[in-house]
Amino acid sequence: MVGAARGAGFLSALTAARERVKLLGIYDPDPVAAQLFLAEHGGERTFPTFAEAVTAADAVILASPQHYHAPQAVHALDAGVHVLSEVPAVVSLEQASDLLAATRRGHAQYMLAENYGYMRSNLIVGAMVRAGLLGQLYSGEAEYLHEMKEAHRTSDGAPTWRYHWQVGRNGITYPTHSLGPLLEWMDDRIEAVSCVGTGRWTDSEHEMHDSVTLLGRTRRGGLVRTRLDLLSNRPHLWDYYAVQGTGGAYEAPRARGDGAKIYLEGRSPRHEWEPLERYAQEFLAPKYAHPPEGSGHGGSDIWPLLDFLEAIETDTQPPIGVYRALDMTLPGIVSEESIAQGGGWVRVPNPRTLTAGIGTEPGHEGSLS
Repeated sequence: MVGAARGAGFLSALTAARERVKLLGIYDPDPVAAQLFLAEHGGERTFPTFAEAVTAADAVILASPQHYHAPQAVHALDAGVHVLSEVPAVVSLEQASDLLAATRRGHAQYMLAENYGYMRSNLIVGAMVRAGLLGQLYSGEAEYLHEMKEAHRTSDGAPTWRYHWQVGRNGITYPTHSLGPLLEWMDDRIEAVSCVGTGRWTDSEHEMHDSVTLLGRTRRGGLVRTRLDLLSNRPHLWDYYAVQGTGGAYEAPRARGDGAKIYLEGRSPRHEWEPLERYAQEFLAPKYAHPPEGSGHGGSDIWPLLDFLEAIETDTQPPIGVYRALDMTLPGIVSEESIAQGGGWVRVPNPRTLTAGIGTEPGHEGSLS
């Protein structure tokens, strides 16, 4: 485990997989935090450096601050160690090239631990989409509204990594929770983005605007809209999604007391929403129906690790490999250029056509390169 604070979120999954995986230890640059993690959650030892942890392990879970995800993943992959990385995958186009190169020149597995697609409602919607009940999706919306100003400075007032990497940049700096489920349902990627913001009103010392909105044009001709707000004074809304297809529509709840609702043309009462849960028994896979106790974020936290282990054991592509991880991440990086231009449309690179790490001999992802 790399990163004591966020690493604790993976413990329910490690417990569920205790017959398949052993927690060797913890690396955290704060030795006190590492010792506390070890005492509370188990493991055999702490590691004084990241490199020593990689040398000892078969796989690492990267729960470090987001600007370390790609460099640490590259180091581990080059050592032949499998990587499950927290989100986002990278924080720059340079890191994207480095990560692609490492996955292409080696044979260790890489997976992004984007968990929001594993939420109960999202799993039901995804299954209904794959069954064709919503027809061809052409419009998607998502919002991640999470006021967390208390996380931008330590108790003694020093800036945290979030101060620099989440609200110290202007754009969609935390994109994957919103884009992950939408792009999976739409079976698509974003080719160009336009990003605008509200200006700085609530906490004007930060580079990020209070609320930032991204429009994305997809390869298939659809439109995606996401909103990120980490500063405004308001209740949280972490997981709002809506999609429109030729055969119907879905909308997540926006506030306490609301319910997830769906409309299926020709199946639902004419022009009336139905509760999504009405379709749970038919479309929620038994595998996901009963997440173990302690699995956070609506039961979703456990599934990325279990799917990661299955990919290693079967030597198959993980559900969110490097290309899908970058599809979810790169629109946010490019959004910073768009918002600086006043909302101009900016192309999003297709990671499948970037050449970093191609080399002369195809690797295990050669056919996708």
